[in-house]
Amino acid sequence: MNDQERYETLTKVIEISSSAAQINDRLMQIAHFLCIKGVVPTIAFYLLQYRDHYLTLRLAADSGGKLRLPAPPCSYVQPDHNDPLCRPITTHIATPLDPAIANPEDLFRQERPHGWSLPLTDETHAYGIMALLNREPFTIDEQTIRFLQVVCRQIASCLREDILKKRARKKVNRLKFLHRIGARLNASEDLQSVFSQLPDESPVFFAHSTSVLNIFTADNTTPQTIDQGFNGKIQRDLGLKISRELAAQTKFTPHPTVVDKNSPPTPLYEHFFDYFSAHITLPLISRGVMLGTLEFFLDRDPKIQHLLPLEKPDLELLKILAVHMAATLERSHTQSQLNAANQADLMRTRQLTISHRMKNALLAADSSEKIIRLTLGALVSNEGFSCSPAIYLDYQEKDDFWRTLFYARSPQSFSNTNSNRNIVDDSTPLTTLTDHLLAASLDIPTAIASEIAKLKFADLETAPGRFKQALAEKKPAIIAARFVTTLHPALATLIPGTEIIIIPIPGKEHLKGVILANADRIKQQDLSFINLFTDAATLALDNTELYQLLQNSLATLNSAQSQLTQNEKLVALGEMATSIAHEIKNPLLSIGGFARRLHKKIPDNTREKSYSLVITKEIERLEEIVNNVLSFSRPASNIFSPQDINQLIKETTDLFSRELKKLEIELKLQLAPEMPQVECDGNQIKQVLINLINNSIHAIADSGSELKEHRINIRSTPFCSIDKHDERIQIEIEDSGSGIQEQVIHDIFNPFFTTKHDGTGLGLPICHRIILNHQGKIQINNQVGRGVKVAVCLPFKHKTVSNN
Repeated sequence: MNDQERYETLTKVIEISSSAAQINDRLMQIAHFLCIKGVVPTIAFYLLQYRDHYLTLRLAADSGGKLRLPAPPCSYVQPDHNDPLCRPITTHIATPLDPAIANPEDLFRQERPHGWSLPLTDETHAYGIMALLNREPFTIDEQTIRFLQVVCRQIASCLREDILKKRARKKVNRLKFLHRIGARLNASEDLQSVFSQLPDESPVFFAHSTSVLNIFTADNTTPQTIDQGFNGKIQRDLGLKISRELAAQTKFTPHPTVVDKNSPPTPLYEHFFDYFSAHITLPLISRGVMLGTLEFFLDRDPKIQHLLPLEKPDLELLKILAVHMAATLERSHTQSQLNAANQADLMRTRQLTISHRMKNALLAADSSEKIIRLTLGALVSNEGFSCSPAIYLDYQEKDDFWRTLFYARSPQSFSNTNSNRNIVDDSTPLTTLTDHLLAASLDIPTAIASEIAKLKFADLETAPGRFKQALAEKKPAIIAARFVTTLHPALATLIPGTEIIIIPIPGKEHLKGVILANADRIKQQDLSFINLFTDAATLALDNTELYQLLQNSLATLNSAQSQLTQNEKLVALGEMATSIAHEIKNPLLSIGGFARRLHKKIPDNTREKSYSLVITKEIERLEEIVNNVLSFSRPASNIFSPQDINQLIKETTDLFSRELKKLEIELKLQLAPEMPQVECDGNQIKQVLINLINNSIHAIADSGSELKEHRINIRSTPFCSIDKHDERIQIEIEDSGSGIQEQVIHDIFNPFFTTKHDGTGLGLPICHRIILNHQGKIQINNQVGRGVKVAVCLPFKHKTVSNN
């Protein structure tokens, strides 16, 4: 080859190497062109593989084109980039090779055992060799060697340009990756969503890997772990085991760590390389605080294998990614803390609002029951303190024991039509808030109701000291549930939870009651808000008691005023009745006397005789009315002397024996034996008994029931108070009539009030007056449809009352 041919050949090589084709295509075209020009029958390129120290047969060509390469490729030792010499290479193969067992390189070289090696180098790097191969030994003159060295230098420049382009492209891809990840991290507060997109956005060694994200908690407990990409359970269990064990160590390792086959062996990675090729751990650090770790488990894909060990740019990329992830994690933590603070402020506002509105609702409540139920509703409602469920233990002072009076749990949320409205807002009517809170103590489940029925205990002396201390302080307190549930087994069912709030309801002399509620969702600082409306509830209860006392006093005063007015009317009526009776009595006596005389002189069995009989009977009834009026209106002149009450009862009942027999009324006497004598006016007591027995007979006769047993029971029994200072006798007269109608029961002692068509209305008032004059009492026990029992109570000894 002369100089002109060399120049043309070199020009063509430069043209091919400078083209935009892929590097393998350019090398192929150069080798094929040189073979055609007759430089050598066969040309092979052995190039230095990425991150390896050996040369690998990349391609080979002859004048016919590309040759088929052996697999796996042949390798030679890397030449020094300072070695400018062209060296002959020879392979001596004595016998033909068996393709089934022979070395691939020997199979490729057995047909071309002779050749020369020219290094592909520039000023700083060696990229491989260009091998000139032939079947026979051959020599190359010095000019050809220099020419081939220039060709190799041009090919080296081509290889260097390709490597620089790939590096630039890789760097651009990394910058794009960081830009996309940064944009996603800045646009999202959820680190997990960005983490799940890493394989789609990442460079090749991320896309072919499994990732694990560990987020450390504030209390340094077990970190929150998120994983993705594991191919099976064995891989996942192995990867997470290594991740958990390294999590604690990583807290003290502020730099990324890479474990691959070149790392020192450790027991932790004993079977690791059976499933993975490398383990990359990135500590997520922000402002000197370890927030978590991001880990990659690289699989055994060949695309990954040739990337190890990682270069400095790869490690820098990982560090930048870790910084971005840490910043996002810190921002997420900060946002969570801010949200929690906002929620806490909102809850405080709601608690303060409901405490304020609760005061108005409590002041508007008209009963103790409503006040307690409102207090429980504010405690358990989600708009209040969410202390659900809650119970109210009421102290029964009379029986000296505690029992559950009310149970409440979180009520249903506000109606769907007002779901965007705050129930505790000032715009909500107070009645709506009241109804909402009262609903918490309604619709108690059957199982809960049965537990409530069991919850009774005599006292709190056996309660734990912490519980009694909370009661003694008379302020809301949060204590462990075990100090409360020991009081009664049912408490563990009624108030499940680890902590319970105790709210004593104080009274004047002792506790009125105690509220117990679940306290798992509140904190100590919430007690001040709870104390606001529980104090208001205590005040409302005191006001309710005072209001009730005032109402009772007012009712008593109104009753006394009505009684006084009635008495004044009765006095005026009595005076008028007495005056009329005196005016009527004398004429009536004359009329009665002459009527009786006429009646005697009229022959029997005549119509006039029957008419005169009616006249005399009606005159007798008028005389009785006049006598009763005069008896009721004149001052009592009682003659007290010891009397045998049982004897008075027997004498009185004898007067009615014929009438009782006629009406078929059974009279049953139950008189106490050896009854002490009673100081009384015997005639007046007889009058009382006659009136009462007569009323019972008329009640039975007017009942009109033939199926019902007709009877009158009369009993006498002595009794006395505990200190025996007030000994008395009680006389009971009970009949089986139809009773007195409830609407008139309060008027039976009023003068001139009667339910009989021929009555005077003075019988019971006279009895009432006689008994009061005897310092006794008369009481009516009425059962409509079953009869009436009248109880007369008299002292054994009459006490003289001084004029003073």
